[in-house]
Amino acid sequence: MRTKAKIFAVLSTLLVACLLAAQSVSAQELAGVWQGKLQVDPKTALTIQFTFAKKPDGSYSAVLDSPDNGAIKNMPADAVSWKAGALSVKVAALSGGFDGTLQGGTLSGQWKQPGGTLPLVLSPYQKPVLSKAVIDTLTGTWVGPLTAPQGTVNFVAEFKVDDKGELQGTLAAPEQGGNTLLPMADIQFADNKLTFKIPRAFAEYSATLDKGVLTGLWRQGNPPQPPAGLPMVLKKGTYVAKVFALKMPNETFVMLSGSWKGDLHATGPQGVVTIPVVLRFETNQNADVVAYMDSPSQKAMGIPVTEAMVTAGKVIIKVGALGEYDASLSGTTMTGDWKQGPNTLPLTMTKK
Repeated sequence: MRTKAKIFAVLSTLLVACLLAAQSVSAQELAGVWQGKLQVDPKTALTIQFTFAKKPDGSYSAVLDSPDNGAIKNMPADAVSWKAGALSVKVAALSGGFDGTLQGGTLSGQWKQPGGTLPLVLSPYQKPVLSKAVIDTLTGTWVGPLTAPQGTVNFVAEFKVDDKGELQGTLAAPEQGGNTLLPMADIQFADNKLTFKIPRAFAEYSATLDKGVLTGLWRQGNPPQPPAGLPMVLKKGTYVAKVFALKMPNETFVMLSGSWKGDLHATGPQGVVTIPVVLRFETNQNADVVAYMDSPSQKAMGIPVTEAMVTAGKVIIKVGALGEYDASLSGTTMTGDWKQGPNTLPLTMTKK
């Protein structure tokens, strides 16, 4: 009888433990960041982050982000259901949602959107914590070239510590858009290897730090083009804007001097987009002839013109690694094409 009593007591204890375990699963806190990879196609994966917050009434709200896609940022969910380990999230802005079940500490389920359903597994995400030594190493300005088939572009990476003691970073290409600062995301540093993402540019940089030099690869696009990435080397220092003095006869400068304005018409996902552009030919404080391209709607100002020539009424204007404008000049009008990468767009510019 005593043996049976002991067995019964053990079984009762196990039963209670199992019940408690089941209750803890169903009542597990959802609050926090959960992250996973959405395999869009064999070559394209998209990082998905849901940030859940618990409301006073016990229900949850959620915000969707993707460190890989700047267009998916702080996107609120319209409905969140969390019951007995089953999660359902609806995101009307994407006409989609996620349904999953808590299994072994992860949420396994599917992302559903018009046109298809994709598997998605979410796991609790902890933002990497950088040590003080790492923060001290990275804090400051890093400058260096990105080597592309069209030429080199100088980048400026700035790392600063915010009021919470966390490292924040921005990236700029002064020669390709003035003072536009692109925020970094997912800054990670371990074993002298640095990685960060630029969501707005759908880009990522990974490099190795050796003797004060970051040597790595820049990848942009999903999948990146070119797939192997482009070499980029950064060193600590101060960026000094390069002056591109244009060599041209005075009569050529007289024809080009001043501001020229025109509109590029590009076709995007939302239809035709009009992009105003400005070309400015002027002299600087050293009496050098210089020229710049501005794109006010894109907040890209002061992009230096690296070459400009006029021959028999034909104009060729090169804007670094950004693109080239080939046109015919007639009085105060230039009519031609803007060539950028694989794209060619008609562009007529008028002197104002």
